This record gives sequence, C-alpha cells and structure tokens, in this order.
Amino acid sequence: MDIRNTEEYTWSDVKVVMFGREVTRLRAVKYGSKQEKEPIYAAGNKPVAMGRGNKSFSCEIKVLQSELESIIESGGGNPMDIPPFDIVIAFVPKSGLPMKTDVVRHAEFTDFDKDSKQGDKSHESTMGIACLDIDYNTVI
Repeated sequence: MDIRNTEEYTWSDVKVVMFGREVTRLRAVKYGSKQEKEPIYAAGNKPVAMGRGNKSFSCEIKVLQSELESIIESGGGNPMDIPPFDIVIAFVPKSGLPMKTDVVRHAEFTDFDKDSKQGDKSHESTMGIACLDIDYNTVI
C-alpha cells in the first residue's frame, strides 16, 4: 500500500513581518534568487565545467491600499526613502508540516503603483523591492 503525505503549505499558513509587525493586509508575496551560470568549453564540442557568476535576489509584495498608505506615511511620504529593512516570511502550518522561515535581507522599496478602476471592491498595490540576500529555512 502506497501511503503519501497529503499535507501541503497554504496561503493561510503565510505570515509576513515588516517593520516589527505582521502585515495583515497582504495579498501576495513573491521572492527568489538567481545566479548566472554558463557552460565552459575547452577541447571538443561539449562543456567541461560550469562557470558561475553573480547572484541576484528579488522580492515583490501586493498589499491593500490601506497598508500602502501606512508604508507611505512611515517613509515620510515616499517608501523609497525608508532605510533598509528585513522581511520575515514564515510558513506556519496548522497541519503536521514543519514551520519554515525565510528572511529577505536589507530590503528597500524600488517602486509601487496605485491602481483603481470601476467596480473595484478594494484597491491593491504592487511594491517592487530590491534586496541584498535571502536566507532560506533560517532560524531567527
């Protein structure tokens, strides 16, 4: 008999902390890492090694407008003026899965938008974030 774990992390398990408080008006969070990699060729026509270059990190959040307005206010009118901060993303499952915590390090806002259209029941804003590193599955 094949018994599999049917548990999975869900959106309701995600907790995001910025500026010392949980962001409760969060609609989405996206972050990740990239590294330049390129096959190195020598004798013959097949690569003999992998060259590794710079790493880069990215982050983006979507928040309701009330959250955006709080962030704008805390930045003195411009979120891009807020000094670097960390973003803690914790996956806190209600099931038997283990808690996992990632930390976006030295984050700074790079852009945001305000969007409104007919029929909207709420307003959501996307905020771009530059960061220097991301610690995955870390203990804080």
